[in-house]
Amino acid sequence: MKRPTLVMTGRVHQEAFQYLFPGDHLEAAGILLCNQGSGKLHQRLIVCEFLSLPYELSKRTPDRVTWPFEAYFDPERISDVDRRGQSIVTIHSHPRGESHFSEIDDLNDQELFQSVNAWFEDDRVNGSAIMKPDGEIIARAINGQGEFQTFSSACVAGPSIHIWKNDARIPLTQYESKLSQTFGKATLDRLRSMRVGVIGCSGTGSILIELLARNCVGELVIVDDDFIEEKNLNRIVNSSTLAARKRLPKVVAISEAIKGFGLGTKVEPLQALTDSSDVTAALIDCDVIFGCVDSAFGRYHLECFASAYLTPYFDVGVHLEANGEGNIVSADAVAHYVHPEGSDLLSRGAYRMEQVTAENWRRTDPNYYKQQRIAGYLEAVGEEQPAVMSLNMQAACMAFNDFIARLHSFRLDENSEFATQRFRLAHGCYEHEADDGTPHKLFDRYKGSGDASLLVRNNIRHD
Repeated sequence: MKRPTLVMTGRVHQEAFQYLFPGDHLEAAGILLCNQGSGKLHQRLIVCEFLSLPYELSKRTPDRVTWPFEAYFDPERISDVDRRGQSIVTIHSHPRGESHFSEIDDLNDQELFQSVNAWFEDDRVNGSAIMKPDGEIIARAINGQGEFQTFSSACVAGPSIHIWKNDARIPLTQYESKLSQTFGKATLDRLRSMRVGVIGCSGTGSILIELLARNCVGELVIVDDDFIEEKNLNRIVNSSTLAARKRLPKVVAISEAIKGFGLGTKVEPLQALTDSSDVTAALIDCDVIFGCVDSAFGRYHLECFASAYLTPYFDVGVHLEANGEGNIVSADAVAHYVHPEGSDLLSRGAYRMEQVTAENWRRTDPNYYKQQRIAGYLEAVGEEQPAVMSLNMQAACMAFNDFIARLHSFRLDENSEFATQRFRLAHGCYEHEADDGTPHKLFDRYKGSGDASLLVRNNIRHD
């Protein structure tokens, strides 16, 4: 049986927190409406709305709250929730900071969810949650028989990433004390419990995977459809001439290397394109994803995915322009961070939709692409850029350090100030740009939609 997880945006988390903790030290309660994300291991409950009632309609004390559930749901609204396939998760505050559900909570939930689960003819997950004064969320599912199942995790995706895990972490090796000296045991425990997806295992991707594995991330999902070749041995970490001669898939060669580290990181290698159903299901289970792709289509697809499933997304790239005579015109290492309520790569100018369309036709119908290119209706799809390993490392390191900073706030400035980081090699300077919080309207149809977005995303190749 899949373990449920809960994810919400920073705005929804803040809205719920302000309502549940109005400052009077009394419990309060509300409801989270959730869309669905069906992963391989987990059922992802994606919060799309927080519902609240006037406080005077509830009976509130420091250790108990009772409220009229029927005030939230009339028959028409129940029918609408059912039609949308949404789940219902009640949430109440524990002003005293208790980390467990009380016996009263158990009895109330069993009685309530016997009715709630009976509303729906399917086996969708419904449940209840606690919010503590520090914002931590602990959630559980309740079935029609009144049986409880603890959620695997709860996550808030915003400028900072908050993840609360309920599963036991993977045991660490003898390197634990060395790693915990830098960012502390709590951050290391969080890393050890995380499942991270990396899409693209070449220049920047292989380096980023190395950094994640060496820092003892618990699980890695690595995705690439290509093979090791001799032409790219100078830019793929953990590649070899032997692997190239055997035509090993990149994900296989890198997975075998990580196992050889002996640091305990589990690896799921997927030799596939980013839009395959297997990749989608595996990435739904990930806490964060890193995009290390060199195409506009790949970036667009990952942005659609991250928006739909409220998944924090780090994009890593290198832009290198040579003059063909041994000199560099420009050379930039770039790392972006994208969360569901901030600006996106499209609005930041990291790619254009004309590029997405051209690359998509080249991939799905090369003859049509050639005809349209000759006619001038499609852009030329760029060739591979020359490789500079040091610049790849710079980009990967910026993205990894940004990831750590959003788990463990160590920067002097707010995390929102580092939406885009850029190192300009030719100019010898480092720049960072703030998130203006203005997402492109194109992603409105995806945001928080979960599995319902699949029909939309499967049609993007013909938009």
